[in-house]
Amino acid sequence: MSATHLPPDTTLKLGGAFTIERAAELHALLLHELQQQVPETISLEGISEIDCSGLQLLIALRRQLPTVQLIAPSPALEQMLARVRLTSLLDN
Repeated sequence: MSATHLPPDTTLKLGGAFTIERAAELHALLLHELQQQVPETISLEGISEIDCSGLQLLIALRRQLPTVQLIAPSPALEQMLARVRLTSLLDN
């Protein structure tokens, strides 16, 4: 995952593999980023692959930040959400 610190009207950009092999690392990185600042939007375009563990992280993120927009889902994420019928995860 890559994350960028930006000014108050921010977009947090997520990327890389959201898989079980990286779940603990991604969880820690997300917690750290959210402690620094709550973004206005979260861009998902950089997610190159995602499994159920990665999806669990995004669901937890949605629950923790229900008003933050999740934007620009990557093709890998769109396929996963369609497969498990969770396209509503991106709704605000």
